[in-house]
Amino acid sequence: MKHDISPEYIEGPLLSAIVPCRNERRYIETCIRSILSQERPPGGMEVIVADGLSDDGTREILERLAKEHPELRVVDNPGRVTPCAMNAGIREARGRYIAILGAHCDYASDYLRVCAALLHEHPEAGCVGGPIISVGKSLFGQAVAAAMSHPVGIGNARHRHPNFEGYAEGACFPVFRREVFEQVGPYDEMLVRNQDDELNYRFTKQGGKVFLSPRARATYFVRETVASLFRQYFEYGYWRVAVLRKHRVPASFRQIVPPLFMSFMAASVIVGLLLPGWWKLMAGVLPVLYGAALLTAGVMQKGNQNWRVVVLFPVAASILHVAYAWGVLRGIIKGADRSDQSERSDKGTCSETGS
Repeated sequence: MKHDISPEYIEGPLLSAIVPCRNERRYIETCIRSILSQERPPGGMEVIVADGLSDDGTREILERLAKEHPELRVVDNPGRVTPCAMNAGIREARGRYIAILGAHCDYASDYLRVCAALLHEHPEAGCVGGPIISVGKSLFGQAVAAAMSHPVGIGNARHRHPNFEGYAEGACFPVFRREVFEQVGPYDEMLVRNQDDELNYRFTKQGGKVFLSPRARATYFVRETVASLFRQYFEYGYWRVAVLRKHRVPASFRQIVPPLFMSFMAASVIVGLLLPGWWKLMAGVLPVLYGAALLTAGVMQKGNQNWRVVVLFPVAASILHVAYAWGVLRGIIKGADRSDQSERSDKGTCSETGS
C-alpha cells in the first residue's frame, strides 16, 4: 500500500534536511549552521526546520538565520511533539532523499554528502546514516556520553557504537529514500517518544534495510543533569510500552533486558531481606555485582578521561537502566498506549530522534 503523505514534488534539490525543534535556544544555531555549512550533495539541498511554537527565543534565531540563508525554511508544528514535526517537514520536502536530523547535534561538514553517496553505493538500502558519537560538556555529561557508547550502558544498539559499519535496526540521524515514507507511511504522531524505532520496525518488517558507516559523522550532545537524563530515559521506557501494544512484539531483545533485569534484582533484594539471619546478606549480592560490573566497565575505558568521569560512569549507566525500566513498569501499570494524553505535555517534546 502506498501512502500519500505529500503532494507530488517538483523538480528540486536532491536532499531535504528536516530538523524537529522546540525551545532549543542553547543548541539550535550551532546545529543549523552545521547543516547549512554542509558540503552540498550533487543536486543540492534544502533545510526545513519544523518549529513547535517555541517561546524561548528559538524562533527569533531561526528567522534571523532564514533571512541569511534562502535554502532554510521554517514551518510551524502546532502539534508541538517530535513526530508531528517530522511529518510536517516531510510534507514540505521536495528532495529525493529526506534526512531527519536532531537539534541537539553537530554534523561533520560532509555528513549529508556522505549519506547521499552511501545511498548510491547501497541501492539495497532505503535508509543510511552514521553511528552516533555522544559528547558531554560537564563531568557528568562525559560519563553519560561514555555510558551511551558502551555495551554495558546501551547493549547491542549498533547505531550507538562509534566505529560500527554495516546493517542495523535504525539510524539516529537517518537519510531516507523518499519512497520509504510512501511505502510504510509517516511517523506515528501518537508516539511522543520512540516514533523513530516504530517506523524503523515497520520498514524492516517489510524487508527494508538500514546501512550505517562511520564515514558519516555526527556528534550528539547528551543530557547534562541527572534529572533531565532520567526523564529522557523514563519517557523512552514509557512509550516503549505503547509501541509494544501496537505491534505485540519488541523491535529488539535489548529493549526488554533492562526492565527484566531490574525487576529480578529488586525481587532478589526483597526476598533476601525477608530471609532470616545471615541469609539477609543475599539481598546485597546482585546489587553489589551490578555496581562492580559498571565500575569495571568505566575503569576499562578510562583512557585519557578524568578519574571523576570513571567514578560517575556507574551512576550514569545505572540511571539509563533504572529510568528506562521504571518507565516500562509505569507504562505497564498505566496501560500506556498511543492515545494516552497524560504524558503528551510540552515537557514530552524533544528535538532529537529516539533511543
